[in-house]
Amino acid sequence: MLTSVPIGWLWLLAAASTALSSCLLGSWIPFRKFRIAYPVTMVTGGALLIVVCRLNGFGLSEALVMYSCAHIGLTLGLLPQRKLFREVLERWRKGEPTAHIKVPRRHLAFLAVCVVGVSLAGFALTR
Repeated sequence: MLTSVPIGWLWLLAAASTALSSCLLGSWIPFRKFRIAYPVTMVTGGALLIVVCRLNGFGLSEALVMYSCAHIGLTLGLLPQRKLFREVLERWRKGEPTAHIKVPRRHLAFLAVCVVGVSLAGFALTR
């Protein structure tokens, strides 16, 4: 379904999902090095995803849809953890130990369900 959309729109979807994910996570984790490293890492991972998809017989449009859906799922899945990110960063900046702060299992489960669910929806939309 989404693969019938012109490729320019899929590139725009991929760029928008990367920008949205980078901006939101950059505001949740106000750390300058993270704001630089996260988009670079995600774009590099996206390029690798495109190469792997092409080698396995998927087209460019399918790879772009999966990349966008993975970003959307990751951003949605990390929503409950935004306060925890800020708390850890504030304690780290003050020099307090942060090793005792653990991510609740329900947050990890929500992250996994979001990433897998949106990725499966993206896969369904490519067929």
